[in-house]
Amino acid sequence: MAFKFKLNQLLQIALHEENEVKNALARKDGEIAKLNEQIKEFQEKQAQACADQQKAMLSGDLITARMYPAYLKSLKKSEDFYANEMQLQQKEREKIMTAYLEKQRKRKIFEKMREADEAKWKKEMLKKEQVRLDEFSSRKKTSLMETDDA
Repeated sequence: MAFKFKLNQLLQIALHEENEVKNALARKDGEIAKLNEQIKEFQEKQAQACADQQKAMLSGDLITARMYPAYLKSLKKSEDFYANEMQLQQKEREKIMTAYLEKQRKRKIFEKMREADEAKWKKEMLKKEQVRLDEFSSRKKTSLMETDDA
C-alpha cells in the first residue's frame, strides 16, 4: 500500500503557479538586461560624440562642431527615457518577486503538510507491521508448544 497525499493536486497547482511566476521573473530580468544594454549603448554613443566634437573643434570644423550639442541632447533624452523605463521595469520586477516568494511559501506549506502526513503514514504502517509480526510470532509459539506436548 503506497502513500497518497490527499492534497496532492493542490501541491501540483502550487508548483505550477510558482513556475509560472518564476518564468515571468526570468522574462522581466531579460527585459531589464536589454534596457541596461541600450543605456550603455547610448552612454557609449555620447562618449564617442563628445570625442568627435572635440576633434572637430580642434580641426577647426565649426559647422560640424555646432551640430554635436543637439545630437548629444537627443542621446541624453534617449538615455533618460530608457533609464525611466528601467525604473518602471525594476518596480514591476519587485512585484513579481513578491508574488514569487508568496507562491514559494504556499508550496512549502503543502510540502511540509505532505511530509508530516507521510511520516504519520509510515508510523502507522510500522505499527501495523509490528502487530502482524507479533501475531505471527505468537501463532508460531502456540504451534511449537502444541507439537512439543504431543
